[in-house]
Amino acid sequence: MKLAITDAFLRTLAPPPKGERLEVRDETEAGLILRMTHGGAATWSVRGRVGTDGRHSRVKLGTWPALGISAARSEARKARGTLETGADPVASKRAVRQARKATKEAVKAAEGETVSARLLEWQRARLGDPAAPWSPRYAAEVVRVCDKVIVPALGAKLLRATTREDWTALIQGRKADAVARKAKRKTDEPAKRGAPAKGGAGAAAFLYRTASAFLNYAEALGWIAAPMLPRKGAATIAPPPPDRARVLTDAELAAIWKAADREPPKLRAFTRLLMLTAAREREVADMVAGELDLEAGRWSIPGARTKNRVGYVLPLSPLALAELRTVWPNEVPEPGDFILGRSASNGFRGFGRLKLRLDAASKVTEWRWHDLRRTARTGMTRLGVPRDHAEAAINHISGRSALERTYDRHDYAPEVIAALTLWQAHVAGLVSASAEVVPLPKRRRPAG
Repeated sequence: MKLAITDAFLRTLAPPPKGERLEVRDETEAGLILRMTHGGAATWSVRGRVGTDGRHSRVKLGTWPALGISAARSEARKARGTLETGADPVASKRAVRQARKATKEAVKAAEGETVSARLLEWQRARLGDPAAPWSPRYAAEVVRVCDKVIVPALGAKLLRATTREDWTALIQGRKADAVARKAKRKTDEPAKRGAPAKGGAGAAAFLYRTASAFLNYAEALGWIAAPMLPRKGAATIAPPPPDRARVLTDAELAAIWKAADREPPKLRAFTRLLMLTAAREREVADMVAGELDLEAGRWSIPGARTKNRVGYVLPLSPLALAELRTVWPNEVPEPGDFILGRSASNGFRGFGRLKLRLDAASKVTEWRWHDLRRTARTGMTRLGVPRDHAEAAINHISGRSALERTYDRHDYAPEVIAALTLWQAHVAGLVSASAEVVPLPKRRRPAG
């Protein structure tokens, strides 16, 4: 409930039934909330934006009745002021707790010189490196492969006592295990899980990159005398899988779009927004209300949510806006509320199951969600969008040289809007009931 809270009103509150929680939002002080449990405990908190990066945090202020409404509002203003400076007391306390826990684990691991302990030190150092921070998704992948693969095999050993044979055998075994799991999945449970198993080559290549980065770091700090893996040995020990080249045809895009009609509104919106915006799966799945301006037709993704940590603004065509308005909450959402998840507190999950249903309904197979992004990028080129504009439209900076990135500081925002608007118009033509589906024109070679 939301109202202008008074002390008199607070005295009328009764604890909610067991298993439920009463929540009262203050209309007078933005973000101020009182939560009461079945036991009668009532706690004040305030929710606010952290700096300008789009993140939100909820800061506990105290308990009621020890803290009345007037004092709670005063504390809320102070807390929001702190958050607006970019400081996040909640995240800081969480980070301190995590750091203390990690330190205890490292000390416990054989005086900190085992592979397990050194991996923890390396991860903390890399996560805290402001010059080259890991994205949350990449960090999670590194932690997962360390915890699931490296630590069980080598974690108890002293790092300096491991050999090249230990590491190469681990990587080659990873490839064999991944291939075996993928084969078993195809045989035993072909349709239970939609996300395809990572191929053996891909799993081994990622493990090689992770282990090599760790061992090079270990050598630089003197933990080991020489690297355990050759710096140029990836091609021999764990060659990466070939780059995917799948680009969907216009007919396939139209078929997938039509197949999404059978899905619930949020799942349909997820599918179609991926096709229209060329954004990454997690960027669409975790979009929040505060990023979207439906009146202006713009979606601003903060750097904290992008793979390269660079934020950018995307246009929203009438088709995209129609999908978003269908799933928009009836009540005005909080800026941090997720739009496509089952609730406002979670983003969308279930990519694999959704894709299995789309495959069956559309008869389009052998594609992945990320292929929609490649298809849009290829389509923009065919529509005549200059290369650097199309790269900016999918938030790629890897295609520019270091020299270009140093001297060309233009953010390409207008070009991104123009490129994606053109692509979205093309998709609109494909799915229009009255339009004839016409394939993209072939790109003409310059005369001469």
